[in-house]
Amino acid sequence: MPLFTIFIARELGTEGFGAFSFALSLASIMVIVGEMGLPKMVVRELTNHKEDVAKYIGDLTVLRLIAGLASMGIVAMILVLTPRAPDTRMPLFLIGLSLLIFTGLRRFFDAIFQAFEVMKYQALVDMVDILLTFGVGTALLFSGYGLMGIAFAMMVGATISMAMDFIILTRKLGKPVFTFDLAFWKKMALGALPFGVIGVLTFLFGYSNTVLLSIFKGDEQAGLFSSAYRVIWMLAIIPATCMTAVFPFLARVGKSSDGRHKDAIRLIVKYLACLSLPFAALLAINAPHIIAAVYGKSYNGASPALWILAAIPLFSFAYIPLIDLLNSQYKHRFSVIAILLCAAINTALCLLLAPLLGLVGAAVSTLVAEACLFGIIIFFSWKHMRIHPRIFNLWKPLVASLTASLSLLPLRNILPLTQMVIAFFLIYIASLLILRTFDSEDRRLFRSLIPARTRTR
Repeated sequence: MPLFTIFIARELGTEGFGAFSFALSLASIMVIVGEMGLPKMVVRELTNHKEDVAKYIGDLTVLRLIAGLASMGIVAMILVLTPRAPDTRMPLFLIGLSLLIFTGLRRFFDAIFQAFEVMKYQALVDMVDILLTFGVGTALLFSGYGLMGIAFAMMVGATISMAMDFIILTRKLGKPVFTFDLAFWKKMALGALPFGVIGVLTFLFGYSNTVLLSIFKGDEQAGLFSSAYRVIWMLAIIPATCMTAVFPFLARVGKSSDGRHKDAIRLIVKYLACLSLPFAALLAINAPHIIAAVYGKSYNGASPALWILAAIPLFSFAYIPLIDLLNSQYKHRFSVIAILLCAAINTALCLLLAPLLGLVGAAVSTLVAEACLFGIIIFFSWKHMRIHPRIFNLWKPLVASLTASLSLLPLRNILPLTQMVIAFFLIYIASLLILRTFDSEDRRLFRSLIPARTRTR
């Protein structure tokens, strides 16, 4: 989807992409509201109660479908009441439908795959979804169908991938049993509510700013900010994918007496830092070139926002594993408190700065809120999970990133972007190896996280 989003941005221009971003942001927020945190709740509970999978598939599919239909009604009402061109309402409605119903059900089915730690099926269907959406969408955009073509492509990809997910799920893991157990629905909904709050507030960090910019400065400014933020969003796939695989492990081992949860988090934070630091440095020194290469020269106005947002991975790659650790151990109230405080900071700053500074103000408010979230989550992790802040003693990847950045800074306007990126990572990897960043303890910890039965095969 990131590649398709870039293609959409190029074809629709800043104003058209702003309208698309508004619809996507609204529908995505409603997806999170509609699923009520159910996927995370399912992973945590089903990991330790796999014998109940049939009931989870049957009853919770019905519950998720009801919530999706209710959310779709809200989106339809918003589209009718807001001042939008009549020819955009139907494609925006279809985009919402694809996300709220079909993608929403897929997210629930994928949670069951994650609980059983068989993410290969999720990866397969993800690939089908991406290929269908990109292929159909590209063909329709080239044929001049514009926003309606994008909406149709998203419907095709979401519908077929949801059907594939359900077929694989019922054949490999269990047939659905429909008991319509209201007590079970209530238990799962109330238990999932904190996860839902976390999801909504996390999403609001960036996407609420897109909506506010659209209100204060128009669709063009919103489109520019969204294009910069989506570069950061693409990078967020890295820790999200990592924690999708690790979350069932954290839920299973708990706050272990042997400290395995601490070892796992330390290892994850270290390796995510080795990824986040070079990406942040690359974005900071090459923001204009990256924006032009990804979106085209008409998006050059997004460069100041990307330069500011480039620091976000330094914080998000570190706090995402800690939030998942808290959530896996039934301490999600602390995650809710932290994210709620920082979402309020983000919204307040954006309301203050966006009317004055436009997309730069929105970028500053996002970065400040991310930094605050990092600090608060570190405090809660230390106090309630005994994760000491010294796990962030990551000076080696920091020195390696600075070495690569300072070496290539004089050449950023001379070398082509591709050569710049290749040279940067060669210097960075060489610096990591010279500093002996990866030692025997890392290898030992990695092997200890692999089940013994898997290692002996």
